[in-house]
Amino acid sequence: MNRYATTAMAYFRDYLPTRYAELDDPAEYFRDLGEQIQDRVVDLAPQLAGPDRPGEGFLAKTGRLNAARAQAEELVLSELLYSQKPEHEEQDLDPEAAAYYGDVNRTIQELHDAMKHALDDPEPIGRSSERE
Repeated sequence: MNRYATTAMAYFRDYLPTRYAELDDPAEYFRDLGEQIQDRVVDLAPQLAGPDRPGEGFLAKTGRLNAARAQAEELVLSELLYSQKPEHEEQDLDPEAAAYYGDVNRTIQELHDAMKHALDDPEPIGRSSERE
C-alpha cells in the first residue's frame, strides 16, 4: 500500500467507521484507492506546475515542482477522500468543535471547487496574467 492508501485507511477508520466495517476486503479497497489517488496526483501536478520558466534556477524549479505536487495532493485528496462527510454530524459536537469542522468542511469544498476549475481550464493556475 502506498502512503495515500494509508491516509485513506486512517480517514475511514477515524471518520467513517461504519463504512470501514462494511468493506469486504479493506486492504484491496485502500490499495486501489491509493493507486487512483497517486495516478491523479501524477497527472495533475505537471499541469499545476506549468512549463519551465526562462532563467529559472535549480532551487526555484524544485520549489515550483514541489509546490505543484503538494497542491495536486490537496486537491485530489479533497475530491476523492475528504469530500466524504464524516459520520459524526456537527449537531453531535459541542459548539466549538462544530464551528471548527464547519470551517474544515468549507475549506474542503473550496479546494474541491478549485480542483474542478483547474481541471476544466487547460491554462495552468497563475499563468494567464503572465501573458498579458
